[in-house]
Amino acid sequence: MKKREYTLKLTFSAMFIALYFVLDRFAAINLPSNQYKLSFIPLILAAVFLGPLWGMAVGGLGDLVSALIMPTGPYFPGFTVVSALMGLTIGLLCYKKLTAPRAVLAVFLCQGIGGLVLNTLNLAFYFIVNGIGTYGESVGAIIGALALSRAIQAGIYFVVKVLFMLLLIKIKPRLDAVLPWSRDAAQDISDTDDAAKGI
Repeated sequence: MKKREYTLKLTFSAMFIALYFVLDRFAAINLPSNQYKLSFIPLILAAVFLGPLWGMAVGGLGDLVSALIMPTGPYFPGFTVVSALMGLTIGLLCYKKLTAPRAVLAVFLCQGIGGLVLNTLNLAFYFIVNGIGTYGESVGAIIGALALSRAIQAGIYFVVKVLFMLLLIKIKPRLDAVLPWSRDAAQDISDTDDAAKGI
């Protein structure tokens, strides 16, 4: 990766982390049974336009920054790890080639395994570690109490995120045309072709 491209992607990543924090803490929809956040937007954008490692960094650091700057309770690293893995997964599947099947698979893996399974386990351990006994004293009891609301949350997130990814599929070519590192790559290809032709 060229130094200029690295600098640009680092700058965009910092912007996405800041946006993650704002959406995570100030654009959350709080319902009695669940909380819905829009912080997935900068995570997906980073993964799709910057790549898997940058998506992982935005997911992990975005969650960490949110938890440290404006905590809503004791910090639990499991949620940060899952957020980072979501950015990595979307980047691996959708960075080089963003298609509807890849988008659906990425969201399914992130929301089904990450959001529903792993984060439900994280939530159960979070309650136990911090002595929150509202749902019971065992992981199984907590998961049983949370199962329905967590499944509904996962389903809603799945639909919303897939729709967002499908929108990205339509606008990505236009955005690629104006992204500075994309123009650099196109220029490099042009220069290589010209050199090969002896121009």
